[in-house]
Amino acid sequence: MHARTLLSDQTTSDPPKEFDGRIHNLSNGGVCILSQSPLQAATFLCCDLPVFDAPVSIPTLMQVRWTAKRGNKSASYISGLQFVV
Repeated sequence: MHARTLLSDQTTSDPPKEFDGRIHNLSNGGVCILSQSPLQAATFLCCDLPVFDAPVSIPTLMQVRWTAKRGNKSASYISGLQFVV
């Protein structure tokens, strides 16, 4: 998936402006993604969710709820994003 930062409630650490992530799981409430950069909690994102086996994606507004480092060696992070709509 592709995402763009829209707005953040916290200014201590700026998240990436645009980034690509891999969807780890998807539910009615949101998605869990894997990314190479940590995301700041409470940040709003405009995300393009790909549709399996189709040349389209679904634009959606999401908010970062949490982020954690994944593993010890690689710069990999896992984040929970909540649907805002």
